[in-house]
Amino acid sequence: MHLHPYLIFPGTCREALRHYERALGGTIDLLQTVGESHLPHEPEHADRIFHSNFVAGNVRFGASDGEVGKDPVTGQNFSMFLTVPDAERQSQVFDVLGDGGSVIFPLNQGFGMVEDRFGVRWMIAAG
Repeated sequence: MHLHPYLIFPGTCREALRHYERALGGTIDLLQTVGESHLPHEPEHADRIFHSNFVAGNVRFGASDGEVGKDPVTGQNFSMFLTVPDAERQSQVFDVLGDGGSVIFPLNQGFGMVEDRFGVRWMIAAG
């Protein structure tokens, strides 16, 4: 398994990543827009960031813009992004972490998101 933090921005992800590049001396390893994703979207939202990876030495995190109209609340604008080896393990981890919490995004095509009973948000991907 692999775990790293995932930051969520209200449409300012690209700007934030460029700021972190300057501050931390890192690089944007991956930058995928909503327009490049499989999600249906309005044309004016195509440039929002769907997913990105940032790397600076041993520091690594993911980031994206949140859903339009659902700006993240400060203090709730991050998740733990956990990659597990396969769909079976993903389902097990998803179910246990979600026990007593809530499902934010049901498991679908190798991805799901829950908030555990302690208020921690988890993005869980198989692969």
